Amino acid sequence: MHYIIIMKLITLAQHDFTSFPAGANITFHRLAWEAGRKSFSMNAGPDLRYHTLVSDSTALHNHEFSEFFLVISGKIRHHINSEYQELDAGTLVFIRPTDVHGFEQLEDSACEMVNVAFKLEYLRDLSSYLENDFFLRRYTGPVIAPKFKLSLPETDELATKLIRMNTLQSTAIDVARLKIKVLIADIFTRFFLDSDAPSVDSDYPGWFEQLIAEMGKVENLRSGLNRMKELAPRTQEHLCKCFRRYMDKTPTEFINELRIKQAAKQIVETDEKIISVAMDVGFSSLSRFHSLFKKYYGATPAKYRLMSRKNDIPI
Repeated sequence: MHYIIIMKLITLAQHDFTSFPAGANITFHRLAWEAGRKSFSMNAGPDLRYHTLVSDSTALHNHEFSEFFLVISGKIRHHINSEYQELDAGTLVFIRPTDVHGFEQLEDSACEMVNVAFKLEYLRDLSSYLENDFFLRRYTGPVIAPKFKLSLPETDELATKLIRMNTLQSTAIDVARLKIKVLIADIFTRFFLDSDAPSVDSDYPGWFEQLIAEMGKVENLRSGLNRMKELAPRTQEHLCKCFRRYMDKTPTEFINELRIKQAAKQIVETDEKIISVAMDVGFSSLSRFHSLFKKYYGATPAKYRLMSRKNDIPI
């Protein structure tokens, strides 16, 4: 059953949300619904927000800037221009300044997403550089916001890029500004310049996707590769081939990425000592942990924690 919710339309101004030196605002959100409590939002890191909502929807709003978001996990209903889209992990949605949208609860599922708001001028500059506005017409033409489905490896790759880009904005603004423009150009030419939209890679097996989900749990991360071998219904040789084929990395590289991401979450959400966090996610070497953390986030764990106090970012 759908409910029509009458609410005041909110317009988000460009100068409020894309006035950063790097020219874009990359934010991470987790939306969950819980009855019997007041709605609230909580800072949990650099541009990372946790939202607990009582109402079954967020406020309808539009923008004076361009935006796209990627659903990382969970499911959500997207209310867009008086229509609905049901979104799940791997869905990439592009929002135009004229779009009016908001989010609604779907199947009691929490949802995690990464959102990128950027100056509309970037697209105009790209169109001028390419001497062709075909991609802009494909972007602005549809009544419903354009959306595409990414495979599991594509979703992980794009989310990781955006995490690193977000950190870079606080450490190297000039480099971040350049890389953001390159990223936006790559995404828009890929999804709107080619005549065929990318489709999800449906060749990877269900057992592999289930294994990925299980290894995301902290208790499995602590045991690392040994636990993965226990959970995988395949030989180690077959497992290595699958990771190389579907994710272009080894099982060890995959586990280290998950451990670093979980460690980053703990670093900004708790006051635990860095060494305790490293050991909790399965690292026995502190130097190895520091090296990998800086590789993925562009900052040491201690500096990353200091960067984690920022203002509220609406969705």
